[in-house]
Amino acid sequence: MINNFSSDSILYYPTIEFQSETWVKAAITYWDKIYRIVPPSYIPRDSDEIKIGISEGVIENINLTEEDLKETADKFEAYCNDLDWLPDGFETSRFEVRLHDEKIDERLKPYFKEFAGSMNKDGFYSVRPEIANGYMFFLSDTISKRRNLARLSDNEDMFTAMTYFDAEGNFDDWISDSEREEHYTNLILENVIPGDIRSIRMDRIIEIGAKLKNYKEEFREMTSEFAQNLSQIEDPKFALKELSKFKTNLEDSQLTRTEILSGVCKNLLPSALYVGIPTFTASLVGNLFTTRDDLFGLVTFASGATMASIATLMDSGKEVRKNWKSKRSNYYLDIRKDLTANEGGPIRFHNIQGRLDEFVND
Repeated sequence: MINNFSSDSILYYPTIEFQSETWVKAAITYWDKIYRIVPPSYIPRDSDEIKIGISEGVIENINLTEEDLKETADKFEAYCNDLDWLPDGFETSRFEVRLHDEKIDERLKPYFKEFAGSMNKDGFYSVRPEIANGYMFFLSDTISKRRNLARLSDNEDMFTAMTYFDAEGNFDDWISDSEREEHYTNLILENVIPGDIRSIRMDRIIEIGAKLKNYKEEFREMTSEFAQNLSQIEDPKFALKELSKFKTNLEDSQLTRTEILSGVCKNLLPSALYVGIPTFTASLVGNLFTTRDDLFGLVTFASGATMASIATLMDSGKEVRKNWKSKRSNYYLDIRKDLTANEGGPIRFHNIQGRLDEFVND
């Protein structure tokens, strides 16, 4: 399973329809193809721009198989059987996550009908968001693993859930425990996108993506190698050398990207791409985050790159880190919601640590 930065395709979730065509355009500048999960009988309400992406082959629907549904049902049942209640971390107020009948295995349909009653005319159940989001999390996990695709979300709550399960739930109730040696860290890459990307037609964005193809491959491979290497290093001095090497490579890569994009747009605006890495000895974290009392801040170590220690792993987390492979990476792409030509300030980072604390303890 390649499922990492080096993959040229990505699986979007948790919704069928994209919440922003501008976000889709930004994602195309980093990946060659975006997959989404669509029930066979449902026709998505796509904008004309999204339809162009579909016709050009950069957006593709995934049709579910019986094995997909069965495996998801197994995971969802096992998860629910271990819970006294559904965690609030799967609840989001940003947008509605609908659950279509064709995304559910037959043996689970009575369960959802009990909560939702009848379906609407399009085949959707109206259920509590923490139930719908929880199910979609496991469905996307199944699709991701069975089709060798990394997951990309525009929803920070879903990315928080990715973080929890990526570390196999090995977080203490005390998320910020400075006595623990193992840490889960977010690498946040502050990437530039065309400032007028919202007004650039999708077919033109696809052309830009094609020009960026070599850059995209180099960027994904470079970042994948860095994440893999850093997660395995035990010695702080060698870890800092790895950071220094990545810093140089990243800055050179970003210069290449900026040069390519400067030919098609007047200005560039910020975005942020998050990826989680279980890593760090306590002493290395101390070096990066200044003091043992300030382990959970943000540290910018390169132009366009930040690291944030999100949580400490339990003692068993050491095996999680050693066994972790970059192929398990999941991503969250955040862009400025209102893109205008005169916005030049840095994007605001999301407090994933606080969200993870709520997910673990609620």
